[in-house]
Amino acid sequence: MKTVIIPDIHNNFVVAESIISKENPDEILFLGDYYDNFYDTIEEIQQVSEWLKGSLKQKNRTHLLGNHDLAYLDQRFICSGFTEEKLIIIRNSKVDLTKLKLYHWIDDWLATHAGLSYDFYEAYAGSGMTPNDLLETFCIDSELKTKLYSCSSSRGGSDKYSGIVWCDYNEFKDIPDLKQIFGHTRGDLRQTDNHICLDTGLQYYAVFNGEMKVKRNE
Repeated sequence: MKTVIIPDIHNNFVVAESIISKENPDEILFLGDYYDNFYDTIEEIQQVSEWLKGSLKQKNRTHLLGNHDLAYLDQRFICSGFTEEKLIIIRNSKVDLTKLKLYHWIDDWLATHAGLSYDFYEAYAGSGMTPNDLLETFCIDSELKTKLYSCSSSRGGSDKYSGIVWCDYNEFKDIPDLKQIFGHTRGDLRQTDNHICLDTGLQYYAVFNGEMKVKRNE
């Protein structure tokens, strides 16, 4: 089973689709942030919405929720790039943002938009609670779920720790014995034995086929 992992798109679904066509995978995982870019137009937002609506219908595709997508799903969590005009376009497109998932497992790799940091996990995990236990518990409880949307001062928020859609790479700390892949913090490729931060403006993507490999988009 070959899975391609596509990081933050920010409107550029054409490049994402070119990667998918090149790799011809069995499964595709998107790490979120489908919307918002500098100086984007209403026409672009309409196009992205139509693409996302179609992509969500494909059974071999999994779409995670990013902070920019969250802003259009729940206006309590507005971030940079959000506008009311875009919100109207997205709503009128009938794209169902509730279908975006908060996390996904690829074998023993945890995939989220921004990473599950040790500080956040330690603060909220109960006795003997694994990272998967925490995520399962928080996702089925509407009040707990909003904790996953926490944003610390590193990204302009007021929470003590950032959750899995807002954690900045500078505040991310590995959880022992957990491998993670995520995007969210734009920059050069950052890869260690325990995690991969893949948000590089689609210069890189990842392929899992028994092992996780990062590839340059050429």
